[in-house]
Amino acid sequence: MRGRVPPLELYRLSAVEPLDGVAGSASSQPLSGGLAILPYVTRGLYGDDGIVYTVDEVSYGVYPNREWAIPLSEMLGSLTETILKARPLDKDPAAYDPLSLRSYAYQWRGSVREFEEKNRGRTVLAAVALDAQLVRTKDDSVVWRGTRRVEREVRQGTMPAIVMALSEAANEVIASLVEEARAAASSLMTDSSGSVKPAPN
Repeated sequence: MRGRVPPLELYRLSAVEPLDGVAGSASSQPLSGGLAILPYVTRGLYGDDGIVYTVDEVSYGVYPNREWAIPLSEMLGSLTETILKARPLDKDPAAYDPLSLRSYAYQWRGSVREFEEKNRGRTVLAAVALDAQLVRTKDDSVVWRGTRRVEREVRQGTMPAIVMALSEAANEVIASLVEEARAAASSLMTDSSGSVKPAPN
């Protein structure tokens, strides 16, 4: 029938093991007092349900019938929790979006710079760029911040393959940021009271 609306397709990010391209060790747990993970900040098109794509770096679009089943901000937060359970920064398990932040000494605050399918001529890629901050709860000071970006070529141009590539890229980005945060937290100088000094602006 003409004018028929295509059926709605819903997708979710998934944890991917092994985490390719990520160096580092989870043996060091430099934090103490608990780590809370906040939902990621998703601005503009990334805050909507539709999956974002670009064409030749000049135009953005959102699929009308291909959406995230769960908000991207929540999926990235949950994925971070999964990765931090496998690669903990604290002896206590990290918790995503807990009821009370005050009971956790630190917070993981992430935001999305880029999360999309990229079309460059005949080449299809998955691009993920995230910012992250490790924040001390008691004085809201940033003790570490980092940015990481990954692109992965999608061999098959199907939506499931694109979502899988986005999942793999997101896993790699978050795991890399976790390892950067671990190295920074391990090397931070402490003052006479033993508290961690904030990261320089």
